[in-house]
Amino acid sequence: MKLLPSFNALMDVSLPSLLTSKKRADFRLIEIKNKSPHSEAWLNDSRCNLEILPRGIMVVEKFSQSDKIIPILKNEIESITLVRGREVIDTFYWSPMYLFLRLGVPKRIARYFQVYPSEYRISETQITIDCNELKLRLICKGSIFEKLSSSLKRKGYGEQLELILKPSQELLKYNI
Repeated sequence: MKLLPSFNALMDVSLPSLLTSKKRADFRLIEIKNKSPHSEAWLNDSRCNLEILPRGIMVVEKFSQSDKIIPILKNEIESITLVRGREVIDTFYWSPMYLFLRLGVPKRIARYFQVYPSEYRISETQITIDCNELKLRLICKGSIFEKLSSSLKRKGYGEQLELILKPSQELLKYNI
């Protein structure tokens, strides 16, 4: 496996301990644009993990025969954009989720009391990382938007982070 020059500056831990670490949420790298003539087109549309570290972010594609790593140092990152997908609430009358929502319980808690999986859904979250030399666009399931945004803020990326929320849609509204 070939390591990029900025990889050593990013990590103080060894590579085997990183690759055997706890698995993060699954992401799909849908687009990579490199401003230099060398292109990583082989990584387009590949499943990968996103490792968020205080010194930078690593995109690890480890589902093929050889591991491919894209290290991004923190000072190279210009902006990180998180776009949460559309949230759809389609409850039915007297559903536990419906009752909790009418009692004023926040949606992020009431969604765990749904009877049918179709009562609450969020379309996929989109992550765009703009750097000096490249631009990455990843997608993941919509339910990890809050966890991802808090993790980025906690690791010190609050200045570069831009959050975009698509509007929520409630299909059934009843008055008690």
